[in-house]
Amino acid sequence: MKKKNKRILSNKIVRDKIDLKPGDEFFPNGIFKFHITKLIEYIEENSVEFQIDEIDVNEYHKHFCNEVLNPEYVEAADLNRPVILAEIAPDRLHHGYPPISKDYYSRGYNLIDGHHRLMKANQNGLEKLKAYVVRMEQHIPFMIEGFEEYVEYWNYKLK
Repeated sequence: MKKKNKRILSNKIVRDKIDLKPGDEFFPNGIFKFHITKLIEYIEENSVEFQIDEIDVNEYHKHFCNEVLNPEYVEAADLNRPVILAEIAPDRLHHGYPPISKDYYSRGYNLIDGHHRLMKANQNGLEKLKAYVVRMEQHIPFMIEGFEEYVEYWNYKLK
């Protein structure tokens, strides 16, 4: 008998509608868009629910800082605030697959907040930066576009 995967997503999940207001931050990850302002507020109010880890600045800089970033924002970036890694594809390690390397990126996590902090950390020669590790179940309430496509994408990855 085949065991049912508990992480299969249903597009019938009831999610609160979150609108972007002027000044709110969002992040487009391909066709998926995340409401970063609301996610940060939730993390700050419920920090015990979130894993915090350190990431390798040089490794993540290679993957996520390949575009020109506003130098004023880089300079103003607060390196004491953790960046946010979101589980975009099912975590390879938790689904029985070997990770490609030790980093979260190879396990299925993308940087959805903190690009300017990562750039500043790299420029300042820092080796590590704190990151919130946000599992799929934690970030889907903050998706503001692409949820139906995400359900298809996620479930296909679990096959």
